[in-house]
Amino acid sequence: MDTKMIFSAIILIILISIQYTLNLILREIRDIRKMLIKNPNDVNLRERRE
Repeated sequence: MDTKMIFSAIILIILISIQYTLNLILREIRDIRKMLIKNPNDVNLRERRE
């Protein structure tokens, strides 16, 4: 019974961590998208790759 509780707590912590990380990634994507919509000519991806 105790091992089930420990494993349940560990899985819960892992799931919360994944959700938090995905939320941060989505927030960054939204910010990049807003920046690209406001200034589409300011970002040139070809220069950064070379």
